[in-house]
Amino acid sequence: MKKTITLTFVALLAMIGLKAQATMYLVGDCFNGWNTTGNVEMTDDGDGMYSWSGNLVAGSSFAFFRDTEDWGSQRGPANGDGSAPTGDWEDTQAMGAWTLTVSGGYVIQYNYNTDQAKITLTDEPVFNPAQRRFAVTGAAFGGWNMPPAGNQIFANNGDGTYTLEFEGATAADFKLSSIDANSDFSSWTVFDSGVMGASNLASGDNALSTSYGTANMHLPVSGNVTLTISNVTETSCTLNITLTEEIIPDKAYYLIGAFNEWSEETMVPFEENDSVFTLTQTFGGEFKVKDENGNWWGGGVTLTEENPSVTLVDGGNLVLAEEKEYTLTIQDGVLTVTFPTVNPGTPGDVDGDGVVTSGDITALYNYLLNNDSTGIVNGDVDNDGVITSADVTNIYNILLGN
Repeated sequence: MKKTITLTFVALLAMIGLKAQATMYLVGDCFNGWNTTGNVEMTDDGDGMYSWSGNLVAGSSFAFFRDTEDWGSQRGPANGDGSAPTGDWEDTQAMGAWTLTVSGGYVIQYNYNTDQAKITLTDEPVFNPAQRRFAVTGAAFGGWNMPPAGNQIFANNGDGTYTLEFEGATAADFKLSSIDANSDFSSWTVFDSGVMGASNLASGDNALSTSYGTANMHLPVSGNVTLTISNVTETSCTLNITLTEEIIPDKAYYLIGAFNEWSEETMVPFEENDSVFTLTQTFGGEFKVKDENGNWWGGGVTLTEENPSVTLVDGGNLVLAEEKEYTLTIQDGVLTVTFPTVNPGTPGDVDGDGVVTSGDITALYNYLLNNDSTGIVNGDVDNDGVITSADVTNIYNILLGN
C-alpha cells in the first residue's frame, strides 16, 4: 500500500530551518520607548535575515521583539554586559538589552535562523558643541527633579555657548546635566555627557567657575544669578556663574523624616527665638533637619537620654528609637533632644485611678499569678525595676498608713 504524505508550505519551510512571514521589531529608548505597541519594524532581507540602519545616541538601550510585540518574545544579549557595538555576530537570549557606548550611524542585524544579532557602528558623527542641551538640577536651583523644569534649562546661543538666568537660587548643592540636542531630559542615564559636578565652587570677583567632575557642586551664595556654559567638548565644559543680586534668606530649620514619609510638603518648621530654634513633635525613627537653603543635615547617630546632642553635619540620618513626644533645640549648629519625663503618679496607684485602694493590690495579684497586665499603669511601686510581692507589701503599708 502506498502512503500519501501531505506537507504544507509553512511546514516545509520549518523543516529546512526557514521562517515564513516572520516579523522583527526594535524596542527601547533608542526607538519608540519600552512599549508593547508601535515599535520599529526591521526590514526583511530574506532567508531569515532582518536589518535596520540609522543614527543612535550613546547611553540609550534597545532589544528585539521576535514575531510579536510582547515581553515574552524579547531577545537580548546572551553574553557579556550588553555594551554595544561589537561588530560581531553574538548569541541572544530571552530578556536583556544592549546599551550603546558611542553615538553615530548604526546597522543592526538579526539572523532568525541562528538567533544571533550584530550591532555595527558605520560612522561616528563629528561633535558639534552647538548641538547640546544643558540643565541644572538640585537644591540650589529648585529641586533634584528629572526631567528638569523649564526654568532649569539653558538657552542655546547657537555659537557653542549656553545661558540661563535664574532668580532666587539658594546656597546649596546642584549638578549640571547635558544631552544631545535631539534627546529629551528623561532620566539620569541617557545623557551623552552625563551628569557633571565638582566639589565646591569658589567665589571671587562676583563670578564662580568649574569644569567636569563627579561630586555635587555647591553654590556658596543665595540670590539672582546668570549661568553661562562655554568651552564645550564631548567630555567637558566650563560653567561660569555671575551673581547679579545677593539675597540673604532668614535662617530656618525644618524637621523631616520617616514620620512624614520624607515629604518636603509636610515637614515641620522650628520656631526661632533669638537664634535658638525649637519644636515639639511626636515622632520616632530616622529623621534629618533641612535648612532654608534646602541643605539636609544629619549625623548618622542614634540620640539617647545619655547622648542627646549632635553637631549637625552633611551625613547619615539621625535616629530616635521610640515614638514619643520630643522637644528638639538647635543652637549654633548643635541639635539637642529633650526626652519626655515619666510622671510616677501617686505612689501605690497601680491602676492609675488617682487613689490607692485594695483594687491596686488585686491588679498586682492578677499580674503575679496570671501574668495579666490589664489595668496596670505603674505596678513597680518600690521602683526597683521589677514587679514582685514586695510591691504588694508596699501598698499594704500605704493603706495602713505606715
